[in-house]
Amino acid sequence: MLWQEKVVEFLGDFIGTIGPVTGFMRNGHNLLRSSTSSVKNKGTSLQLAQQEKIDVCTRFIKVFTGTGFLNKSFPAYGHTGTGYNRAMGALMSRALTGVYPSMQLNYQEVLISKGRLPAVHSAKVVKKANNILQFTFTDNSADGIASPNDTVILVAYAADIQQAVFGLYNGFREDKKASLNVTALKGHAMETWIGFLSADEQDASDSVWVGGWCKQIYNG
Repeated sequence: MLWQEKVVEFLGDFIGTIGPVTGFMRNGHNLLRSSTSSVKNKGTSLQLAQQEKIDVCTRFIKVFTGTGFLNKSFPAYGHTGTGYNRAMGALMSRALTGVYPSMQLNYQEVLISKGRLPAVHSAKVVKKANNILQFTFTDNSADGIASPNDTVILVAYAADIQQAVFGLYNGFREDKKASLNVTALKGHAMETWIGFLSADEQDASDSVWVGGWCKQIYNG
């Protein structure tokens, strides 16, 4: 509660600050007022819920910051803003689950790329030797504006350490397979996604969640 300004008769002339109280002169009167508020606005429940949404999405998306990855995997298509902002919008609109204060990401709804290219079909991922994850998929180059030389976008993310391994050029749509070295995430549970980027880097596909690897299964 804020102090009210009032005339101070019993202190005499008090000018300055002691703790939360400041004394000053106005029109010949010595007045007191609080120098700081003793109550901080903690925000409404809606504000706190919105802040949690932002925090949850930021924890995921910050692993791509400064790499230029999102500017390519989320093409602008003539719109302003950054790939980071477009990716954040996709997370906020579709990938959040739960209610405040226990919100989290539904990784199956997370997009690590978004665009007009046809998405991957029949994607699977298996663990190979030497910390390699191998992704397989069908060649759907004949679909719409898809092309055999669309490059493969791969992402593996470990939520417990908030780190990821990712790449934009891991092979081609016509290859029907692509690999990702996840040594940096060895021993951690991972979520994985696959998408496509056009050869001229002007188009991308909506990514597809391929699966999660638990720590007990993926131990290197």
